[in-house]
Amino acid sequence: MLQILENENLSKHNTFAIGGPARYFAVARSKEDILEASYFAREKSLPFFVLGGGSNILISDEGYNGVMVRVQIGGINFDGSKLTAGAGVLLSQLVNESVNRNLSGLEWAVGIPGTIGGAVNGNCGAYGKSVSESVESVMILKEENGEWQLKKYSNEECFFRYRGSRFKHPDNKEVILEATLDLGPGDSLKSREEMKNTLIQRRGKIPTEPSAGCVFKNVKNGSELVAAAGKLIEQCGLKETRVGNAFIPAIHGNYIVNGGNAKAADVRELMAICKERVKEKFGITLEEEIILI
Repeated sequence: MLQILENENLSKHNTFAIGGPARYFAVARSKEDILEASYFAREKSLPFFVLGGGSNILISDEGYNGVMVRVQIGGINFDGSKLTAGAGVLLSQLVNESVNRNLSGLEWAVGIPGTIGGAVNGNCGAYGKSVSESVESVMILKEENGEWQLKKYSNEECFFRYRGSRFKHPDNKEVILEATLDLGPGDSLKSREEMKNTLIQRRGKIPTEPSAGCVFKNVKNGSELVAAAGKLIEQCGLKETRVGNAFIPAIHGNYIVNGGNAKAADVRELMAICKERVKEKFGITLEEEIILI
């Protein structure tokens, strides 16, 4: 039977280490757990929200007045160049397991936190690559007319876009259960060297304090990069700007970090300052990459 907790502190369940309590909270390790949590939410007439690995999200200081479910469906199955992974599998584990089998295509994701379910949801990417390039299909639970149904989406049906997909919106009623990726042949030694170099690059650019990753999307025109959000924020002189215990670190303008007991309100105020200053200086409206709850 699914364990459902009351007034669970959500700061323990996200990489920002920020957020108030969830009215109800559960960890789902199977499709049946997700269904049980959703039926519980319906009985209580409360909203229902699915949390992945807890990265790329800012939860309010008031918390979530509903049922929040953290999906930890595990398991990785390999079939030639293809693999199918449960939504709760860590992206880091998927990178290592695929490289161990001489499969290539995910090396760019080394060092990125979160789960494959979350990566698919937000079309996670780095260094000009994204997870959508490898996704073949996604198995989901879909709510229609009050009933949950299994459905498989092809890559095209996921409507992937820059840092987004059909699943990334607050009112989403489709829960990712697993993803099938099609990778290319590789050489584990070469892949390990590529991963080592990527980690070296990231080490000097990624702050060590708790964060949700990049706060804003880079500005693009189609697939063409117009401006990097971090550079725009830097050119506005906003690095090291602080509100409460949240601040923009000197090493990366597109991060806001938790300097210790920061509040979501502090982060939101910093985000508003960034958007206002960039709009004033460049006439560009920054769009959030992180999800606000």
